[in-house]
Amino acid sequence: MAPEFGESGEVKSYKLKKRRKKQSKKDIKTRTVHSNLLYSCAKGDENPNRPYAHNNIKTTKYTLLSFLPKNLFEQFHRFANVYFVFIALLNFVPIVNAFQPELALAPVVFILSVTALKDLWEDYRRHRSDKEINHMDCLVYCRYVLSVI
Repeated sequence: MAPEFGESGEVKSYKLKKRRKKQSKKDIKTRTVHSNLLYSCAKGDENPNRPYAHNNIKTTKYTLLSFLPKNLFEQFHRFANVYFVFIALLNFVPIVNAFQPELALAPVVFILSVTALKDLWEDYRRHRSDKEINHMDCLVYCRYVLSVI
């Protein structure tokens, strides 16, 4: 429906209808949350919280398989890296080469590899920190003992 304009040009009324799909009671799914304290002795399939996600902390950016592609993708977002790789590759064209093409690749490869090693070290440190936090002891209240264990 088009808006209606008043004499001074302001919008008089604008009607919008929101269309919502009406859900029947059969379509609405609910989740029952169970306390882990009730099922501290439950093994495997007996624990109703088993199919849900764990609460481990993971702040690492890379995996072993994704390190090289992700890291190169991040490095080539920097304009300087793209520019120097372009100049080094342009040096392989016989008409425009200024000096030995292999010599032009050396500094670019050096910078990319040093940056990759730095990112790998930082990600390894994040992994160690995550592992330390995830294996930290915590206090848990036990209903049966009525205290923190």
